[in-house]
Amino acid sequence: MSNRISQRMSSAKKWAAVLALLFSTAGARAGGFSWGDDGTSVTPGITPSIFLRNDNVAAVDQFLSGQTIKAVKIDTDVTPANLAAIYNKYNVNYTFADYETADSATKVAALVNQIKGSTGTGAAFLANQSYVSNFAFAPVYTDPTAAGSGQGTAEYFSSGVNMASENLYPGSPGTRNPVSGNSTAPNIRSALFTLPIERMSLTTASLPAGHAHVPYVDRFNNNGNAALDTDGDPTNGYRFVTQDQLLSRGDFEAQILHYRLRGATAVHGLQGGVEGYTPEQFKSDITQGWNGVAAVNDVMSDPKAHIATLDTKVKADGVLQSLEDVGVVFSGAYSMAKGKLVLLLSNLDEQAHTISFPTTLGGKVVSGDYPLNAGTHEILQFTASGSKWDFAASDAVFADDNRGGVGVPEPSFIALAGAVLLVAGVARRRHS
Repeated sequence: MSNRISQRMSSAKKWAAVLALLFSTAGARAGGFSWGDDGTSVTPGITPSIFLRNDNVAAVDQFLSGQTIKAVKIDTDVTPANLAAIYNKYNVNYTFADYETADSATKVAALVNQIKGSTGTGAAFLANQSYVSNFAFAPVYTDPTAAGSGQGTAEYFSSGVNMASENLYPGSPGTRNPVSGNSTAPNIRSALFTLPIERMSLTTASLPAGHAHVPYVDRFNNNGNAALDTDGDPTNGYRFVTQDQLLSRGDFEAQILHYRLRGATAVHGLQGGVEGYTPEQFKSDITQGWNGVAAVNDVMSDPKAHIATLDTKVKADGVLQSLEDVGVVFSGAYSMAKGKLVLLLSNLDEQAHTISFPTTLGGKVVSGDYPLNAGTHEILQFTASGSKWDFAASDAVFADDNRGGVGVPEPSFIALAGAVLLVAGVARRRHS
């Protein structure tokens, strides 16, 4: 059993506002999912979802009857009869289980077995066309990013889920950071940026064929992490006050695009985690990060587009280093049909670096070195030319150097600290 103590919240912080945004790998938005108890969407264009509990089966039935993409969240035990009432009647496309107790794997396995045998969803689930996950269950066999035992790999396979949902919360006590004394990153913000990308890359690399990959993401979330509580007083909300070590909104957008370019089929957002950062801004940043770069959308509109790399090392300044050590990441995708390669480069270090790519990407040579200024993100475009990728264009993207502010864990805990950051239609969340 993996240790998820750091991913749980006390009962005082159990209820918080949440949203989930899901996007297809082909580039078109498959739909964002709102997590309000009443199944209503608070944002135009966001597909609503609903919690299924023993006391609201009729409401869930009525809600799902009007939805094209059907999504259900289960965070408490639901009787077999009530599960059958929904899963025998509907093909529920996405089921997000949220069991975080010691017997989570047993509970999720029972849920999966009933869904598997249901007449509405079962066949689609068995064909990997409908998906079930549980928070922090992911096939990460060895997780060098973790401060502790990492994600629930054993639970992922024993429970029978077919969707990975690893915890990628920057600031989590379950992820290493220089301020905790267990990371070699050049600064706090680079660890917040690179280590979640590395973890999700390891998940993609180990994901069984046909399984979906929907990690839980946030701009910041330091619940339970005393090392990132600048005043040392957890009673006022684990507040991380900094001038330059938070991820800016642009950094978060870039991080979302790295997730897409490294195999995420979707992302599940929490609430943002920065005082004054509204739910609307959070949703906008996820959308902008995922779909906001035309060159990426062009390449990934090809259904046969390929991920360019899952490497967790990069050659910077002539030396092969881990993403963590240098604070630099590059990710990309290529389409042979379109003859295009697109790369996103990010540098969260405080000094410039020169990046050299692997000898080949997609079987074609990429030549040259590419300087990248401190704290910046760039899109590089290449066109196919025989056995080579020829450089075509470079553009700065996600330009935002505002990395100051107050990072916090959860909306409910923010409210205790005197700030209000709640979505209409309160949903329930207890993740650190």
